[in-house]
Amino acid sequence: MRKILSLVVIALTVVGFTAYAEFQTIRQDMIALERLAKTIRASVNDSSQNAQNAEYAGQIAQLFNATLNQVPPIIAQFPTSQQNEAYSNYQQYIQYGINLSLQLQQALQNNDNATAAALIQQMFQLKEESHQTFNP
Repeated sequence: MRKILSLVVIALTVVGFTAYAEFQTIRQDMIALERLAKTIRASVNDSSQNAQNAEYAGQIAQLFNATLNQVPPIIAQFPTSQQNEAYSNYQQYIQYGINLSLQLQQALQNNDNATAAALIQQMFQLKEESHQTFNP
């Protein structure tokens, strides 16, 4: 009986650590993503920064993409009957972020700073909306 209990404790510890590690990865990616977005927002009207900002926008898309198929721990806090829908909504937010990032990258490469400014604003609105749902 002690061995079974020990195995259960070990298994729960591993599962908990894995979930924590995944959360940390998502969190770290989102922090890095936000830093890059803030850098772009600060210089979006400076066309001399477009090449660098386009590179940052590409990195943002990669960071969003890295989190697309990860399950944030908050999903487990939803009632079981709502978890699939919550995860689907999460993926839609992330996919929208990927799309915005790629559009932003293209606008910056085309030296279309007005469009880039509107897109970076949409990215910050996306953050606010998604955090209301997934990071209250």
